[in-house]
Amino acid sequence: MSAQSWKTVSTSLVVTRTVLDPQAISDALELPRAGSISEAGVGVVSQEGWWALVYSETNSPRLEQQLKSLASHIQPRAAKIRELISLGYSVHIEISGVAETGDTLFISPASQQQLAVMALPVRCTVLSVTGEPATDPLDWLD
Repeated sequence: MSAQSWKTVSTSLVVTRTVLDPQAISDALELPRAGSISEAGVGVVSQEGWWALVYSETNSPRLEQQLKSLASHIQPRAAKIRELISLGYSVHIEISGVAETGDTLFISPASQQQLAVMALPVRCTVLSVTGEPATDPLDWLD
């Protein structure tokens, strides 16, 4: 089976804490309030315990462009993000997408550099097209 790239990919700046006021996070980072999504596919979303600035494939189907856009929002706010971390918030970069068994996600050197500049933990989340694991999660042991 030849490796293919993920079907979709999106990147996000994610802030979590047990007790979290989404508007306070938006205000602290000087970003739009939760629930707003621009025509370019950039949005601020939240639910209980988390807040996220999301770049979806609507913004750009390419991971490299999404990370570049995300970095352009994060870099000027680095001090404010460090302040949130000092207040007990967990902050990370989320790369998520849809993939099937055998698909790969290539992270180019330019994308790796963008991640390094943001200096935040990175987490990847993958779903299959059906929203379920495509096969037994231990298949890779065969």
